[in-house]
Amino acid sequence: MNLVERRMLLISYAYPPTGGGGVQRSVKFAKYLPHYHWRPTVLTAADPSVPVRDNDLSMELDPQTTVLRARTLEPSYRTKQKLIATGDPSSFSFKRWMKQCVRKAGMSLLQPDPQILWNPCAARLATQTLRQIPHDVVYVTGPPFSSFLLGRTLKLRFGLPLVLDFRDEWLLSSQHFENHQRSGIAYRQQRRMLGKVLRAADAVVATTQASADELARQIQETGSRASVHCIYNGFDEDDLTALRCESNPPDRLRIVYTGTLWKLTDISPVVDALVRLAAANPDSAARIDLIIAGRRTPHQDALVAKLDATAVNVQRHNYLPHGKSLELAGSADVLLLLLADEPGAERVVPAKLFEYLALRKPILAICGDGETASLIEQHGHTYRFSPGQPDRIAACLSTLLAERPCRVTCGADDLGPFSRRRQTSQLAEVMDAVSR
Repeated sequence: MNLVERRMLLISYAYPPTGGGGVQRSVKFAKYLPHYHWRPTVLTAADPSVPVRDNDLSMELDPQTTVLRARTLEPSYRTKQKLIATGDPSSFSFKRWMKQCVRKAGMSLLQPDPQILWNPCAARLATQTLRQIPHDVVYVTGPPFSSFLLGRTLKLRFGLPLVLDFRDEWLLSSQHFENHQRSGIAYRQQRRMLGKVLRAADAVVATTQASADELARQIQETGSRASVHCIYNGFDEDDLTALRCESNPPDRLRIVYTGTLWKLTDISPVVDALVRLAAANPDSAARIDLIIAGRRTPHQDALVAKLDATAVNVQRHNYLPHGKSLELAGSADVLLLLLADEPGAERVVPAKLFEYLALRKPILAICGDGETASLIEQHGHTYRFSPGQPDRIAACLSTLLAERPCRVTCGADDLGPFSRRRQTSQLAEVMDAVSR
C-alpha cells in the first residue's frame, strides 16, 4: 500500500550553518522524516544571534528539503556579548552602569527571551507558506521558548495540530541560563506564557522521562489535553560508520570532554581531583592528557587555568564542528561527563551522552542521582562519582593510569532506542496521531 506523504512545518530558530548540540536534533529529524512519509518544511532564522557555526551539519541537509529563512530583529551575538561584559564590578564607571541598565531593561522587556524579536518576521513568512502550500502539522523545538509562542499563533490562525518539542524544561532553564532575567515578575510572566502554549498544544515532547513527567504535571495543572512523550536525544549511526579510533600510548591516560562548560556542567570537581593528584604524585599527573572542546564561560575557563600550574597536560579547543568533535571523543581512553548537583539536574540528560555510549568508551561521570546516572549505569561502562567527591575522583584517575580502561562491549540492540532513525519514527508516530 502506498502511503501518502504529509507535510510538517518544522520551526527551529537555529539550523545549519548554525552549530550546537540542539541543532543536531532538528537536523536528524529532518533527515529521517521522509523515511516515515513526512516531508518537513524548515522555518529558521536567516541571521540568528548565535555564537557558533558548523559546516559539518550543513553537509547533512537534504537538498529536497525546503528551508525558509526569516530575518530577526535582534542585535548580533557580538553586540549582546559586549553588553554582558560589564567590566570590573568593584569599580564604578558610567559606561558600565549604562550597560547594566540597558541589559536589565532588555531582559525585562524581551520575554521569554531575546529571540522573541524573530517572531514577527517568522510569523509573516510562515503565514505566507501555509497559505500557499497545505501542511498537516506545526512542530516547534525550543529553546528559544519564544518559538513556542510563534507555534501557538500559527495554531490559532490555521487550526493545525501543534507539537512542541522541549529540548530543555522551560522553567528550569530560566533558573540556570547565564544572563537570564530571574526576577519574580519575569518568572510569573513566563509561567503564564508556558500555560498558554501548553493549552494550545496537541502533543508535547521531552528529552528525558523525568522531564516528560514534569510536563505532564504542568499540563494537568493548566487544563491542557496535550499528550506527552519522551524522545531522547541520540546518535546517528551514519556519523560513526567512517570514524577511525586509533590507540593511544599505553603509558598515558587521555580524558576527553566535548561540550559547553557552564553552571550545569561545572568542571571544578575534576580540577580539584587533578590538583590533588598532582600534589600527591606529580609523575602520575604528568601522564594525564585532559582535552576539552567546546565553549566555556569565563568562570569555567578560570577553573581550567588552575591546572596550568600542575603537570597535567591540558589541551583546550573552542567549539569544533560536529565531525571533528566526534573524532576527538573517539580518540579518548575515557570520556568525561559533567552534570552539576543543582536543583532539577536529576531530570537533565546531556545530549552528548548518547554519542559517548555509542562510541563504546568508558565514561567518567561526575553527577548525582537521577536520569543521567540511571542511563549510564544501565548502558555504559561507567566510573561515577558525585561532584562532592574529588578525593575519590583522584583515586579513580590513579587506578585508570595503572589499569588501562577497556573498550565497552554491549549488544547491538542495547542502544537501539537512542538511534536517531528510530527516534524519528517515534516523532512520526506522534504526528500521525495528532493529524488524524
